[in-house]
Amino acid sequence: ADAGRVGTARHAAGDAAAGLPDPSLEAPSLTLAPGAAYEVRFAWVPSETCPTTGGPTGGGTGGPSPDPSPSGDTTASGGNSAAGGGEAGPTAQLVTEDGPAEGSVSVTYSPEGGSGSATATVTNACVGTVYWTGLLADPGA
Repeated sequence: ADAGRVGTARHAAGDAAAGLPDPSLEAPSLTLAPGAAYEVRFAWVPSETCPTTGGPTGGGTGGPSPDPSPSGDTTASGGNSAAGGGEAGPTAQLVTEDGPAEGSVSVTYSPEGGSGSATATVTNACVGTVYWTGLLADPGA
């Protein structure tokens, strides 16, 4: 995806990423016990479908479906966890003889101190916004 057409925004109540947890559940800070974990979630909200490779770069606006889809937890070193959300964008693409352009967005979370980062990739993503949460206590830990 063109980095100039991908935005980021902190999740807020009432925004387009309705599938993310309510911001009131976020912790301003956490002190983790040994073996404990936390989560930071994200959702991809497309603003357009990927353009076709053989025609105009237009593309229509797709109806966003901002519910995050877990792609599995990526455990970072030190017992920290960053949950990755999968693509939640339009399922239909404008298809011509050449097919839609392929784009993807990689989302990397690096905790304070920089150790134990985690990355998730959203496929078929060209134009949109990545919404992210603050710290969420991991209920399974």
